[in-house]
Amino acid sequence: MSGEEADIAVIGAGPSGLISAREASLRGAKVVVLEEHGEIGLPCHCAGLLSIKGLREINVPVDGPYVLNRVRGAYFFSPSNLSFSIEGREHIACVVNRHVFDLFLAEQASKSGAIIRLNSRVRKVKRLGDYWILDSGGEVAAKILIDAEGAASRILQTIGLETLNISSLLSGLQVDLEGVSLNPDYVEVHFSNRLAPGLFAWVIPLSEESARVGLACKGSDVRERLFKFIKKRFGERFDNKMRGLRFYSGLVITQGPIKKTYGDALLVVGDSAGQVKPISGGGVVFGGKCASIAGEVVSRAIGENDASENFLKTYEVKWRGEIGRELRTALFIRNILNKLSDRDLDKIFSIVIEEEIYRDVSEKGEMDFHGNLIVKAVRGRRLLRLLPMLIKAMITLH
Repeated sequence: MSGEEADIAVIGAGPSGLISAREASLRGAKVVVLEEHGEIGLPCHCAGLLSIKGLREINVPVDGPYVLNRVRGAYFFSPSNLSFSIEGREHIACVVNRHVFDLFLAEQASKSGAIIRLNSRVRKVKRLGDYWILDSGGEVAAKILIDAEGAASRILQTIGLETLNISSLLSGLQVDLEGVSLNPDYVEVHFSNRLAPGLFAWVIPLSEESARVGLACKGSDVRERLFKFIKKRFGERFDNKMRGLRFYSGLVITQGPIKKTYGDALLVVGDSAGQVKPISGGGVVFGGKCASIAGEVVSRAIGENDASENFLKTYEVKWRGEIGRELRTALFIRNILNKLSDRDLDKIFSIVIEEEIYRDVSEKGEMDFHGNLIVKAVRGRRLLRLLPMLIKAMITLH
């Protein structure tokens, strides 16, 4: 067969693609990663706030050169500026430079034996006997294909698997600001349908005088909304500076996973699979967990010479066993949040503050499993107080 041959071809060198390549290579499989851009980690699309617990679970050190700051909690703000805080006894999250973070994952994958090809945009794929044939400038033949393209997965559409609903993706935009004044130990999360319908705005401290400020929302006017938020939060002094700043954009997934993430000699991981937290839109940790499972499953498939759909189904059974319940719960909560008015959000904040629900959440110190944590925190009398707004939202869900 002409061209390059591999056991496994991974499309996309984001965190999920690189982690799946790392895990498969560690187990002896020959892996080729095909990345369309000329440099790993660029362009940057992520806010870069990752839980310390989650990093450890995907075998990434929490003291690497990519760590810019550590935070121990978050301030939450309602549309009318009601607020409460959630904090851990120790640092619970790292703020990372995603470019450097992804380069580190690429180094891990390379040291494990994976081959990474840059400037290798996969134009098309086809099945030929027991191989996938990938056209990426040169030809690559692989026994198993892992799709880790990201939210807008072109290749999946040609293969025939269900993809994410592109029209439901949110537009995200952020910028790093210097000369601000804030508490470096706390992230800020600002809720408002007028400001950021569909998600929220954020302020992530990089230091005492710098922050990563952004928002994600439905619609195409995200830049205008972000400018308004920056002026509201930090004042008019950034008005003349913002035109010259470097902004980072990306698509944010809050719609839950696709129905099926495997096929004959095929797995889908990370953003392509919708393995993203619906409440916050964060996908590195959950995508990394699923990618680790994918790498283990495909290496066994190669070892046992069985890349059938039935064998690879193990991947979906395992990842849904780990995070499926959380994704279902969080998606239900996200759908309710999307139906709440700013007035409803203010009422919820009032109840959270009066009932001191935030104290229970703080004690858990959980940053990744938002949905199950919220359900546990609002049981009993607290749930009864929230019921009128929840019922109103649920009536309009369908």
